Amino acid sequence: MVNITINGKNCSVDEKLSVLEILQSLKLEIPTFCRDERSDEKLGICGMCAVSIDGTVTKSCKTIPTEGMVIDTIAPEVISNRRQLLQKYIDNHHVNCLVCQKSGQCKLQEYCYKYGIDKTIPNSLDLLPIDDSNPFFVIDPNKCIGCGKCAQICRNLQCNHALKLKTTNGKMHTWANKADNINSSTCVSCGNCVSFCPTAGLLPKYKHQFRHWETKIVKTTCGYCGVGCQINFEVKDNTIVEAHPALVKPNVGLLCVKGKFGFSYVNHPERLTHPLIKENGVFRKASWNEALSLITKKLSDTMKNYGGEAIGAFSSGKCTNEENYLFQKFFRGVVKTNNVDHCSRLCHSSSSAALGKTLGYGAMSNSVHEGFDSKVVLISGENIRETHPVLGTKVKHAVQKGAKLIIIDIRDIDLSEIADVFLKINPGTDIALVNAMVNVIISERLYNKKYIDENTEGFEALKESVKDYTPEYAEKICGVSKDDVIKAARIYSSDVATTYLGMGNTQHINGSDNVTALSNLALICGNVGKERGGVNPLRGQNNAQGACDMGAFPDIYSGYQKVDDPKVKEKMEKFWNVENLSPFAGITVVEMIDKISKNEMKFLYVMGENPLMTDPNLNHVRSALKNLDLLVVQDIFLTETAAMADVVLPATCFAEKIGTFVNTGRRVQRVRQVVTPPGEVKMDLDIILELMDRMGYKQINRTPETIFNELCEVTPLYSGLSYSLIEDEGVQWPVINGVGTEFLYEDLSNLKRKFSLIPVELVNSIEVVNDEYPYYLSTGRVLYQYHTRSMSGRVDGLNEKCPEPYAEMNSNLLEKISKKDGDMITIKSRRGEITLKIKIREGVKDGVVFVPFHFSSALVNELTGSEFLEPISKTPEYKICPVKLI
Repeated sequence: MVNITINGKNCSVDEKLSVLEILQSLKLEIPTFCRDERSDEKLGICGMCAVSIDGTVTKSCKTIPTEGMVIDTIAPEVISNRRQLLQKYIDNHHVNCLVCQKSGQCKLQEYCYKYGIDKTIPNSLDLLPIDDSNPFFVIDPNKCIGCGKCAQICRNLQCNHALKLKTTNGKMHTWANKADNINSSTCVSCGNCVSFCPTAGLLPKYKHQFRHWETKIVKTTCGYCGVGCQINFEVKDNTIVEAHPALVKPNVGLLCVKGKFGFSYVNHPERLTHPLIKENGVFRKASWNEALSLITKKLSDTMKNYGGEAIGAFSSGKCTNEENYLFQKFFRGVVKTNNVDHCSRLCHSSSSAALGKTLGYGAMSNSVHEGFDSKVVLISGENIRETHPVLGTKVKHAVQKGAKLIIIDIRDIDLSEIADVFLKINPGTDIALVNAMVNVIISERLYNKKYIDENTEGFEALKESVKDYTPEYAEKICGVSKDDVIKAARIYSSDVATTYLGMGNTQHINGSDNVTALSNLALICGNVGKERGGVNPLRGQNNAQGACDMGAFPDIYSGYQKVDDPKVKEKMEKFWNVENLSPFAGITVVEMIDKISKNEMKFLYVMGENPLMTDPNLNHVRSALKNLDLLVVQDIFLTETAAMADVVLPATCFAEKIGTFVNTGRRVQRVRQVVTPPGEVKMDLDIILELMDRMGYKQINRTPETIFNELCEVTPLYSGLSYSLIEDEGVQWPVINGVGTEFLYEDLSNLKRKFSLIPVELVNSIEVVNDEYPYYLSTGRVLYQYHTRSMSGRVDGLNEKCPEPYAEMNSNLLEKISKKDGDMITIKSRRGEITLKIKIREGVKDGVVFVPFHFSSALVNELTGSEFLEPISKTPEYKICPVKLI
């Protein structure tokens, strides 16, 4: 600490902070254009923060306090300097405030008014060309003041380096870096530069006319991926007009392209607005009473004639905790079936199973925001900059600051370009690679012996099991260099390391074992129970974690309480005031489809899921669904599955809901109603409540908050949570003494049981390439679309960025099949075929074809299989599918 004087008052301050940071912490108003508090870089370009320091006007952002320093923030020379700077900026600014969309939020306008700066309108500036190449925003150099804040954000926070400062005709302004325009640069359209531009130099392409003082702002949780970004939406006339990132965890002022610009689907004209009933193959409009009466009659008849086991229910990672809890309560307590499942079955149920066994909790052990400060990062089977963009940005930020990065994947991704080691493995060989890393760490004595002895069991068995998994063996099996395997092992064990894993691990016949292998790796290095460490499966949907927590699985109630545990069954019957809960686990998504195909299941209720896009072997799914006596789909659009339904119920999207989501890092966050729903649309919660009423069950708690309180009471995992506790920026479960848990297992001395080191062996896929089907197909996601495109496919800019399906393959494969980039190709498996355009990508592994699963015009899941499931989680193998190319 040093002693200084500020405006005549003595202060003791931290000498590690800049003078600007000190002044801002004291709530002194210091104007700035270029400063971004989240960045370590002090630009000092705009000069507005200058104050009198020991008698000299000096930039406060670039000055560190020293003992005895005298600071004056309101001296005449300070005010004069600000006025001179503002006059310079306004004289070189295209002033059209009357029509400028930034009016009322423009810092230049605000400061000029405050400091009494005049400007004659109109001016005679020679206007520079505007860059409107990007579908989401424009760059207007005539409105830019050259402060460099946008380039700083892009460089240091978004880590994309797409912007730079440029001088044209004597005027400094922002422009695309190393490109003619922003759309042909490395820009990923995240809009973070736009959000924090102090003027209209960067401005969204607004679809609605408004002034900011006409809007209201509502903070809620993003409805796309599992990062759980907090967004401040601006609303006018019940329409979202703009989105701003909130400066709270987990995103801390960052968004991706979908969070920033992907909200227009909320008011899309194709929204379902009233119930539909199909008669003679054609939908007709129906009343709510008619639709719900038909559903409850069919439910009652099916229960009476066939029992609850003939009924299935798909819950949703898109719906709130309250809705998922009530949904499974309805089907278990009223309909008497445990046949409840949801989309996590198809992606991360294997990671839940594996981590539940090895560590205790089947969820991320650490936090999203820790990515910013990681020291060593291992990313396996996860294109994190496209699937979880804000978290991927945090990781890239850490790497730019010196963190070590290891990538395991079958194709190049954004981060592999800057990785210390990129292990481009053959499909399905993850265990051989990770076991080889464990082998190196053990043989070179790089493991944490004290941690292993005190906190784990099974080390000797693990040590024995990896003896044959040498780097040389991994080189042979995985197709990577043995030296890279050794290098990766040494880097991973060199410091606290965090592991991120995705569906490239879980969607395999040995998905649970893949995750177990990564858990073993983390444990022998002592990385569990530490900040910036852990094993972290990344959930793909906004509330996939919450749906799991709420018991949207066939074998558990909320909080992972087993349905076959007699004590749990008795507790739930008493709490719910019901009798005869089934003591037997239900069946999974894929198993339900098989039962339907055999006419053993008669009724299926689908809430916010689209299995006719996401399930494997879609021809089988389509054929099976035709056998149902009644298919009910509850959704926001007429999806591919809804089009096959007998009854369609219009439900609310995220922006119309009230409740909670849980992000991939266990953060329970508020969901607030931003706009009211269109037409006759009802909140999913209210639909379930009405079904309960009609089926004779009296649900006492009927509001989102009281239902949340109910589920917290009956769910030990959620004990201590409340709306008031999570109001500001959410809280991570479990809550202990009113405080959330940033990272799990911190108190290693009080573990309920020791962590388990479990040997796993490489198991080949049952379905392998042969002469007839010589290539491997792998599926996945891309940045500019989302899941089945029911949302992102109705956002013009996203469709402009990614308009059609494609098949990625490298030039070696193209040469083999005598095709070239842009040609059409037919991909055929044992189950079906699709035709789409070729997109050359040298980074794809030889012999592998990658196809995004988002597009209904090329249903890649017509090719994938449902016959061979991961034995523990029953997850299908989406990542390995032998195909031929025609």
